[in-house]
Amino acid sequence: MLHWICIEKMKQIVLVQPNFKFGVGSLEGYWLPYSVGCLWSYAKQFAWVVKNYNLADIVFRREPIDDFVARHNRIDVAFFSCYMWNWEYNKKLAQQIKQKFPQCFIVMGGPQVTDKPTHKFFTEHQYVDSVCLTEGEETFTQILEQIQQGDTPLSVYQGARLNDLEIPSPMLSGVFDNIIKNNPDYVFNITLETNRGCPFQCTFCDWGSLTYAKIRKFPLEKVFAELKWIADNKIDFVTIADANFGVFFERDMAITDELLRLQKTTGYPRVVDATWYKNASDKVLQIVKKFTTGGFNRGMTLSVQSMDDNVLETIKRKNMDISNLKELFAKCNKEGIQSYSELILGLPEETYDSWADGLCSIIEAGQHGAIESWLLQLLENAELNTPEQRKLHGLETVIAQGYVSGSGAEDEILENAELVVGTRYMPREQLAQGWMYSWMINNFHCFGWTQVYTRWKHTRGMPYRIMYDHLLSCIKQDTGLVNRLYCKAQDNIRHYLKTGMGTVEFDGHTLLWDAQQEFHKNRSEILNFVDSVYTKEFLQIDKDLWFALRNYQRVFTTSPHAKYPYKVDCEYNFDEFLKGNKLTKQPTSYIINIPEPNLSESEYMSRLYFRRRQGFGKSIIKAESILPGDDIPLTPSKGKSNEYH
Repeated sequence: MLHWICIEKMKQIVLVQPNFKFGVGSLEGYWLPYSVGCLWSYAKQFAWVVKNYNLADIVFRREPIDDFVARHNRIDVAFFSCYMWNWEYNKKLAQQIKQKFPQCFIVMGGPQVTDKPTHKFFTEHQYVDSVCLTEGEETFTQILEQIQQGDTPLSVYQGARLNDLEIPSPMLSGVFDNIIKNNPDYVFNITLETNRGCPFQCTFCDWGSLTYAKIRKFPLEKVFAELKWIADNKIDFVTIADANFGVFFERDMAITDELLRLQKTTGYPRVVDATWYKNASDKVLQIVKKFTTGGFNRGMTLSVQSMDDNVLETIKRKNMDISNLKELFAKCNKEGIQSYSELILGLPEETYDSWADGLCSIIEAGQHGAIESWLLQLLENAELNTPEQRKLHGLETVIAQGYVSGSGAEDEILENAELVVGTRYMPREQLAQGWMYSWMINNFHCFGWTQVYTRWKHTRGMPYRIMYDHLLSCIKQDTGLVNRLYCKAQDNIRHYLKTGMGTVEFDGHTLLWDAQQEFHKNRSEILNFVDSVYTKEFLQIDKDLWFALRNYQRVFTTSPHAKYPYKVDCEYNFDEFLKGNKLTKQPTSYIINIPEPNLSESEYMSRLYFRRRQGFGKSIIKAESILPGDDIPLTPSKGKSNEYH
């Protein structure tokens, strides 16, 4: 009873950092609230904080707001960590907290809070008492001290940069213990910081300015202790929050080795993801290879954003070298490292032609697995999101409602994003056509329907741009399924760019899925269409090679209805060819399989995206060269033609 009375006399703190569930299947879980956890672990090292403040609650998931407010009898301080995935939820929660507890001091921090708060901001958000900019550990403690002393806190706090990162860990100091204990059925993900800072100043991002650019390291012994905590608490999914993991090669390799050791001995963590050093090198590839062989992730993300030098210079990304992409992709293929690339549609200086050229040039460089195209989002404090930059580049935007994946799954509060739908270089209709070019590249090349054809023809000097412009023309002239799917996607895109609403996700995944499901349901029609597009192009080559090429292309796009595994014999070694070697006339038997047998069509489709990222040739088709003296027969498998045609 005495303990309870003491707590009641203490000021009650609530920390708020809700998120959606993240992950797939058994890995779907909630994020532990790392940012606000850092605030409390830093503050509670001071005896006066522990004596005068009690941590009443940490909001880590989007629970019903009425339920949260109803179960609290008192809240004196509420600190919100805000980003695109919780901004609308946080504002509504803050409003209701202020209504019930008018004396509560409410602080907003995080990347979503404007770094130039004006009178207008506080007028529009009257429930907010203060905003905290940039790093918040020292500021949070300062606010608590001022409240405790009876001083009036400031309305705006410029966060202090922590040069010394020897600060208490929220994991090791027990901040998350009750969350894990009280939710035994939850799967948990966590953010891991090994350093802070980003040396790059990309105008569409705010990472560099937010962290004062210079990279600072957390003590390695602290990082290792946190890794052990992650394993001991059976945390499944870890995201390394460094802006450029791999930049400190020896240190980051040591962290990687410790992660692998813990996974081998404890089984945790199961998945580790990272944002790789932008100027990837052989050293970074060594780390990525260990990640891949250890089963941590799906490979290496290459966030090139644009393949046009003018665009890169305008967005201040010129210091990132894209000239070595071909060599980089070749090394990834040689080492068995999966990779995928990201481009942003709607950047300043990007035109329809430069966008189409960029998609084709990144294929030419060796990226065949996955090319993600994202609409440019204007982040709150990014350089591009200023009146001057908007006017200079003629940025036309739309508010996309519910753009965060899973938004509305646990509540009806939709999170929004401001997306660029037109520029002075690429008006809205041209931007829509740029998105359709990406739609074509992803659906036909990356998913494998035209990849073997075009890669072979490219070795004979045919540019990808010419081949895919020709394919686009054929799609528009088609009178069947392909044209209907194209027009449906185009109509949806136009509607989305105009309203920010519809069946299109901001990255276009919905459109890809819709098309691919129809492609596989109508496989024969799609294959016949592809044959019609490229037949004339191949009439000048050897007839036997043409038929071998055609049949392997059909094998390359496996059917969800086929009986796996099955074997197909061929007179040519296409497996070596797709690895970047010369096509040779070498009898080869191809064993076609899928990662898990006996999948339903829906299960098969659910894995299609990830197989695309891995590369079809690597994940589906296994080649066995038939050399002289081998006793493997060259006879086709029974019923082979029905299985892959």
